Amino acid sequence: MDIKYLSDAKGTITGVFLPIEDWERLKKQYNIVENAPAESGAKLQKGLGDALKKAGLDEAGE
Repeated sequence: MDIKYLSDAKGTITGVFLPIEDWERLKKQYNIVENAPAESGAKLQKGLGDALKKAGLDEAGE
């Protein structure tokens, strides 16, 4: 998985970029629905964070 981190001028990570093939696989694996209500954003963020940890690609494992 080729993840690129986006950061602001201070170096704080503000987002991630990953290839669409990886995104499609994660959506299928974790039943991610893109047209979910806005309040589900925190749940999606947690789910993606958990997925990255399982894959060994969290911030500590860059």
